[in-house]
Amino acid sequence: MRTPPAAVVRFAQRPMVRLAQRLSSALGRASAVLTSPQARVLEVSGGVAPLMLLRAAVDTGLLEPLASGPLTAAGVAGRLDLHADTVHRVLRGLAVYGLTRLDRRGRFSLTPTGRHLLEDHPHSMAAWIRYSTSPMVLAGWARLPQTLRDGQPAFNAATGQTIWEYLAAHPEEEAGFARTMRELTLMAAPLLVAAYPWPATGTVCDVGGGVGTMLAEVLRAHPSLRGMLVDQPGPLRGAGEYLAARGVAERVTAVEGNLFTGFDAPADLYLLKDVLHDWDDAQCRRILSTVRSAAPVGAKVLVLEWLQEPNRAEFPVSISDVMMLAQTEGRQRSAEEFFELASGAGFIRGRVIDSGAYGIVELVAV
Repeated sequence: MRTPPAAVVRFAQRPMVRLAQRLSSALGRASAVLTSPQARVLEVSGGVAPLMLLRAAVDTGLLEPLASGPLTAAGVAGRLDLHADTVHRVLRGLAVYGLTRLDRRGRFSLTPTGRHLLEDHPHSMAAWIRYSTSPMVLAGWARLPQTLRDGQPAFNAATGQTIWEYLAAHPEEEAGFARTMRELTLMAAPLLVAAYPWPATGTVCDVGGGVGTMLAEVLRAHPSLRGMLVDQPGPLRGAGEYLAARGVAERVTAVEGNLFTGFDAPADLYLLKDVLHDWDDAQCRRILSTVRSAAPVGAKVLVLEWLQEPNRAEFPVSISDVMMLAQTEGRQRSAEEFFELASGAGFIRGRVIDSGAYGIVELVAV
């Protein structure tokens, strides 16, 4: 039997991704109904445990010795100069969350999920754990009670700076954050590429695209398209190597620019992936106006975001929305909210496409 084209496979996966998300939400609701209220509160409040277990594992390299095969806690402790009994207890805790396995001989092994915490895994999430559990990020979360009272961005009020200022002052965390964003983009990119009717020719401009992760996947799938990558000098420094590794560097022009002050990048199609959710409404209007100043009449802008309907609670978008509240000045929005923001910036509404993970909100420059 002939293997179906990759794009067909990805398209077929779209409803399965959405189904998996809905099943996960349904199982969570069923668990809440079947569990006593007190037990459910206890379960939810224990969410700090997996987070801190992950941080401890990443900080100490706890899982690295398991990369080559099963070991007892004493074996792991001996290699890392750690306390054996504590190692056993922490690895056993990680087993509860499906990151390790514990056999009856007392040996631990890594699950496929746990392998994503290894530093050299090609899709490592270790950097994300360091970022999401950093003292500054946790300070934003801890400020939420006061944010409920005054509505001020939690991170900014707790630390006296924006998350972007903090990352700029902490290059290692900034690099880890950027790597994680690339990994998340690579997870969503196949569905986004398969879902949208990309033009056969022309220029696609990725605005605020970092090293060009999303742009590269679009160009790889459409060899006749050319690309432009707009960002500040820091992210662009790593773009050439990344785009070359993806085989598209010769088709991409890098353009230094700023989301708020402007850039010179005329194109047929613009991408804004996970950009607008970082900013409040006024800032989003400024960003969209900046893009419109660069865009010719008739050009399209694709806002690629998890879409949050106001009266629908679902994972992961509703949790991401609260993360935006705790860490940025932004929020997750519905397609209608994006259309409203864009209407005063020189755009009319286009299509809305559900890729199975992200939404694609199309704006047309007028």
